[in-house]
Amino acid sequence: MRSPESKVPNAMLLRIRLEMSPGLPPYDWWVQPPDEVLLKVHLFNITNSERFLNGSDEKIAVQEIGPIVYREKLRHFNVKSNANSTLSYRANRTAIFLPEMNTINLTDFIVVPNLAVLLIPAYFHDASMFLKWGVNVLLKSFNGQPLVRMSIQDYLWNATDPILDAAEKLAPALVPMKNVGLLSTIYQDFENDLTVFTGPKHGNAKFFTIDKYDGSGYLPHYASPACQQRFRNASEGIGYPQMLTKDTNLTYWRRSICKLADIRFTREDSKYGIQGYRFQLVPWAYSRTQWEGNPDCFAGTPTLPNGVADISSCYWGFPMAVSFPHFLFADASASAAVEGLRPNEEDHGSFVLIEPVTGVPLEGKARSQINLVMKPLTGFPDNIQRFSNSVLPLAWMEYHQVGVPTYIQLLVYLAAVVVPSTQLAISLISLSLGILCGYFLINGLFPRSPFTVQGLKREDQALI
Repeated sequence: MRSPESKVPNAMLLRIRLEMSPGLPPYDWWVQPPDEVLLKVHLFNITNSERFLNGSDEKIAVQEIGPIVYREKLRHFNVKSNANSTLSYRANRTAIFLPEMNTINLTDFIVVPNLAVLLIPAYFHDASMFLKWGVNVLLKSFNGQPLVRMSIQDYLWNATDPILDAAEKLAPALVPMKNVGLLSTIYQDFENDLTVFTGPKHGNAKFFTIDKYDGSGYLPHYASPACQQRFRNASEGIGYPQMLTKDTNLTYWRRSICKLADIRFTREDSKYGIQGYRFQLVPWAYSRTQWEGNPDCFAGTPTLPNGVADISSCYWGFPMAVSFPHFLFADASASAAVEGLRPNEEDHGSFVLIEPVTGVPLEGKARSQINLVMKPLTGFPDNIQRFSNSVLPLAWMEYHQVGVPTYIQLLVYLAAVVVPSTQLAISLISLSLGILCGYFLINGLFPRSPFTVQGLKREDQALI
């Protein structure tokens, strides 16, 4: 495949996308995105809860359940073009269950970590013995159990426990919400204000990268001088810069994973008959790294293993962490407390296939796992201490951009395939026509005179 630089399409087509003018296909596709993104949720059913709690088994055994399929509905509104060649808007995301695509019954029961119970001692792991005594009284009063049997629906959308009501009365700040269902937590108030770069002023390289997110140039919860994280050429994955090369470094942002993730070129691929560049989330996306001279803002305390990133700042200080599914690419210590995980890159890695000239994503799968980090739990009941120094996988999710609408496929095909392949022929034809026109124009302005060389010779002979 030739590099994008060698296939310069009609500049007008790329400029139309850069300007994102209302009423034209690139804008219309973005402002009212088609239903192309599927959310697939995979849960971990604990199969040895009794044996683990009584000490017979050293590790928690899990069985993956899924996928449970939803459609993520994305809406853009309050759109405003700014004088500095940026575009401001509000993005809203919701998840809609798709019965026709599911084989799992949401009323089925599974055994899972009881977040309502475990989050409290996890939060107070380093508190004074007096505070821990108070927590223990609370746990005993409500018979708080660290593992619970509940329906899939409740685990995802309605995970509540009477202990949260009592905890809220004692310390309101400790209970920011009384529903700790996984998807409920992610999708509650999933609405944000963004400003992105557009227009020729910022060029292809910055197109649709984030300028401001909820009014700030920093990641949410990471604006303090102690640990700053800027939006460095990051996008939400809806669109990417134009004229990509294999050396281009791209950055992906998703609010639920709380951090930026870098994606790099791995190979060429195709979809819809269109050649694309496949970019993949780097293996070190959740490892101990530093950016712009800042310390690692996602290391956690104590420091988490490579492959696991602390995101407690985005979840009210509760010890949550993100990783690849099944702890793919992580240090072995990350999964030391769990058995039954089988990481492989094909099923658990993340990628996006991008047409490099236009920057349009043809397909993508963003996969991540949410985990509960249990620190040393001395001073708590034995059934709570069993979880000390462990990382518990709660669920992993795949956001699958299935494709793009037919009319966008046609536009991309036109810009990336048809125009470049016909451009040389058009140029040669134009050159030939130019030469012919020049020839006839010159002959029209300067017609042949009777005083040609031959004519002069004949006249000279006559004079002789």
